[in-house]
Amino acid sequence: MNLINLFSENIILKIGDIITGQTVTKKLDYLLKSQWWDENKLKQYQDERLRLLIKHSIETVPFYQQLFKDLRLKANDIKTQEDLMKLPILTKTTIKKEGIERFTSSAIPKNRIRNCSSSGSTGEPLFYFNTKEAYSMILAANLRGWYWMNYRVGDRYIKLSQNVRKSFIKRLQDGMSRNLYLATNPLVDSNFEYILNEIEHYKPKVIRCYPDPLLFLARYKRSHPEFSYKPQAITTTGNTLHPETRAEIESSFGCKIFDSYSCEGNSTVFECPTHTCYHSTEEYGISEVIDDNDNKVKTGIGRLISTDLWNLAHPFIRYDTQDYIEIDDRQCICTRKLMRINKILGRDNEVLIMDTGRRFIVHNFTGFFQVDSPLINRSIDQFQIVKKEEGSVLFRLVVNNRFNKSVGNYICTFWGNELKTQVAIEIVDKIPLIASDKHRFIVNE
Repeated sequence: MNLINLFSENIILKIGDIITGQTVTKKLDYLLKSQWWDENKLKQYQDERLRLLIKHSIETVPFYQQLFKDLRLKANDIKTQEDLMKLPILTKTTIKKEGIERFTSSAIPKNRIRNCSSSGSTGEPLFYFNTKEAYSMILAANLRGWYWMNYRVGDRYIKLSQNVRKSFIKRLQDGMSRNLYLATNPLVDSNFEYILNEIEHYKPKVIRCYPDPLLFLARYKRSHPEFSYKPQAITTTGNTLHPETRAEIESSFGCKIFDSYSCEGNSTVFECPTHTCYHSTEEYGISEVIDDNDNKVKTGIGRLISTDLWNLAHPFIRYDTQDYIEIDDRQCICTRKLMRINKILGRDNEVLIMDTGRRFIVHNFTGFFQVDSPLINRSIDQFQIVKKEEGSVLFRLVVNNRFNKSVGNYICTFWGNELKTQVAIEIVDKIPLIASDKHRFIVNE
């Protein structure tokens, strides 16, 4: 650790907390110690947080007030994580049907609440609230995962994401954290060349990106040996990192990948420094893994059900993440007692390849539909993109009462220009599920 790291960790990070009203520094210090707790201490901590969450939810959140009344349960009936089985599984559909107000606590001041949304990788983004305290814990958990890569605050890194950075606050944070933010969109050779030139000049210690665009970048890099810089590590997130994709990216960039996973209401999951598994941030939430009969799985594949122990603004209790994971009850060789996850199975992303050669991934579309602007106005509840055999594209949309003709015209015009093909819209009541109980967001006929 050099002077820049010491200054960034002890001064810049704390200044950032003061400016944003967050507590990342304090949470990071805590998590760097708690990662070595034994199983009993972790469970005791989770149960204490759970009791606080249940009491808070019953007293201040309309949905849970009614739920506990209907089930004839009291706060004392949920004392430990084993007692969670007394409660039904919460789905995204239920949250949307009930409305965000029914899940919002009356006890959290507005100046302590953040507006959030899910990534929408299932074609079904969810809008919800979170607290600055919980968000600080999430950021600290991510930083702890980065520390496993031998990164320290103050090290240079590059974040590759689909959209151009517009927010002044975000650009200021980039400067303070020594992050060079680059847009992967459009996924064409000229942009790949630009990104690799920036990597050569900036020489980041870490590169962060979704696997799909990173794979295209790695293939371009392999065919252009003049780009020779090797970062210390790459961290991926957003969709499933397949073994063959990992191998190709690692070979091209000459470094190891540290994969990660997160979603609304769930603990951050980060790849272990040993690269033998992932570890869940047990200090943030309780993770249940269940089979198709809703029985708990100790070893093997199951659906991830999560209880967020920190988000008091919009509690997620026994939330169905719609993702499948493979867990293992053996102790990891790193000696951490955090949950061991062998594989993240539930986030397959397809790629839409147009006749022009441009590639589009799910996040190109989720970014468009999530934007809180008058043009879209949160009028799309769910989407599916279908490329027809003749080359045209159909947008299947589940809409709400905010949708109107002008929104539809804007979608057709915008994506007609982007995709360079004819675009049509089909309004549907629902989009069928695929075998894994997820919505398929891109279909290539």
